[in-house]
Amino acid sequence: MDFLYPNMLYALFALIIPIIIHLFNFRRHKTVYFSNTSILKTIEQENKKTKKLKDIIVLIMRMLFIAALVVAFAYPYKKNNNAINNNVDNLIAVYIDNSMSMQSFSSEKTLFDDARSSAVKLVENLNQAQKFVLLSNDRNPVNEYPMNKDEMLIRLNEIQSESAPATFENVYNSLQFIKKKNNFKSASLFVYSDFQKNMMKVDELKNDTTIQIVVFPLKSDFQNNIYTDSVWLQSPVLQKNLTNEINARVVNETPNDIKGLPVNFSLDGNVVAYTTVDVVANSHSDVNMQFVIENDGDRKAKVAIQDSPITFDDEYNLVLKVRPSINVVEIANSQQPAASSQSSYLELLFEGDALVNYQAMSPYNIDQNVINSAQMIVLDAASDVNATLQQSLLDFAAQGGSLLVFNNEETENALLYDKLGIASMSLDDNVSKIEYVAKQNAFFDDVFVKFPENAALPEVRKHIRFDIRSNKVLNIASLQNGDPFIMMSRVEKGRAFVVSAPLDEEWSELANHALFVPLMYKMAFVGGGVSDLSYTLGRDKYLNINDVSLIHDDRIGVRSENGLYETFPLVENRSKLNYLYFFEDLPASGFYDIYKNEEYVSTMAWNDNRNESEMSFYEKDDISKIFKDKELNLLAAIDCNENDADDMMEVVVRDAALWKIFIVMALISLLIEILVLRFWK
Repeated sequence: MDFLYPNMLYALFALIIPIIIHLFNFRRHKTVYFSNTSILKTIEQENKKTKKLKDIIVLIMRMLFIAALVVAFAYPYKKNNNAINNNVDNLIAVYIDNSMSMQSFSSEKTLFDDARSSAVKLVENLNQAQKFVLLSNDRNPVNEYPMNKDEMLIRLNEIQSESAPATFENVYNSLQFIKKKNNFKSASLFVYSDFQKNMMKVDELKNDTTIQIVVFPLKSDFQNNIYTDSVWLQSPVLQKNLTNEINARVVNETPNDIKGLPVNFSLDGNVVAYTTVDVVANSHSDVNMQFVIENDGDRKAKVAIQDSPITFDDEYNLVLKVRPSINVVEIANSQQPAASSQSSYLELLFEGDALVNYQAMSPYNIDQNVINSAQMIVLDAASDVNATLQQSLLDFAAQGGSLLVFNNEETENALLYDKLGIASMSLDDNVSKIEYVAKQNAFFDDVFVKFPENAALPEVRKHIRFDIRSNKVLNIASLQNGDPFIMMSRVEKGRAFVVSAPLDEEWSELANHALFVPLMYKMAFVGGGVSDLSYTLGRDKYLNINDVSLIHDDRIGVRSENGLYETFPLVENRSKLNYLYFFEDLPASGFYDIYKNEEYVSTMAWNDNRNESEMSFYEKDDISKIFKDKELNLLAAIDCNENDADDMMEVVVRDAALWKIFIVMALISLLIEILVLRFWK
């Protein structure tokens, strides 16, 4: 047996009161005068020993009444596997979900405030000798070392809300590590959360029987939400002083249809586009807005709606990178005569165009900085490319670049083609022509205004036959015999195009055909080679910064828009690509500037995880089932309502409580005392 409020046992010193009364008997004697002493004969004679026994029984009953009452107020409970381990070698861990969804309201307070208030009451009622840790989504190391009760209360009052989400699996694993590191035999984990379904990931969790769990599901009074889920550009390359299009998805997680919801798009703080959207209940709708950008550089943009009371996901931040030019790099064999190489065709195509910066480069003299800043790389059919360069080209495409590869009978790109899922087979010198163009494919959007039914397509005099071995490769232009002529494959963020012939007239008429110009420009336009529009707090840890040239002693810093926050992420170079690694999540969504040696480089946008916007939660019974199926040591799942908020530990041990027994004992002892005094003559 153990006591929830052991300090109440000091009241047992009150047992000295009936003892004093018994020993000194403070009753005052009253003198009675009798006119005739013969009346004394009618009084029953009382034996001295009987009177002493009666007094002892009354004393015992009084002491038992006081003792039972004191013990009952100390809240005794059975100390077994179904009760909280209150020993000093048991670590008390309190997890408070401080994600964005906990900013929803319950009555007049947020769920986060409710959780913190309940946790404070819990800690106040625990043993002073216990050691505590405070777990939260932001994994603040200051809170994760064993601290005393007073320190824990201070940390609880200082914890901040609006952090990135975390899964229960991560919280549980963190506690296992802390318990083992600090040599605790067991731990008790108190979980305060709204238990969104996306946070309850326990598939990879390994249960620890020495960790007891008590969960407190919090429920918001407002579980309807409308939010901007995602934003994307119609074209990956923004063009200055021309019309650009942006798309946004608005999600309606309410039981009612939404009509005419305003959606606006702002650029550098100014609203430049506006529309309305209708969204069916529990569904989503996409909107499209057009805008014009007049200046180069990084432009801070937002797509916003208005919804209450959940507002953290109403705005979607993004950075639009408007480049003064598109960098096209061709890797061509320097020994090849200019007149017979396709570099002459590409150079003639792009020269004089201020939008395109064309540069030729030998495969034997690669400038990695030029490669990293390119949007499109063209690989000459006659170029001698080793396996290392082939892998670099794949990495370039994976980061969003556009890779175009021409082929002849001498081309050997085994590694490249194997990764793309194609294989060159043989030379076909039969004259044919392009018969099919996949004009319905999204790649050809805005390439053709109207594609003629019987268009005269380029003649192909000879080509390399290819075998497509992956469903990720699309045949966007094929010959009369069905052989692919232009193949397109997605490589993570970018695309790779493979043409089964070079641009030489000896092979095909493509370079002199009207199809050539829009094809080359569209391939250049789809080559991003730039940072993402935005990043997600709690999910994105690595950022690519290939467009920044770095040397070993350069220092990269990241600052918030208001300048109040600054961090210095780790700079990593992997496969000749530059990455920033963030050790900790940024403090809030918004815009952050990147500096190199105090010189401004670029801007990036961060948004809260939209998983937090999904108003889907587990009930108490569902949580219990999940934990029991995983064989976790779940002691109780308790509703955090007003009746339970006064003393959470009392609720936890309620099933094992013994106080009622002691109340009954007190009443029985009181009854026996009354009966003895009333009827024992």
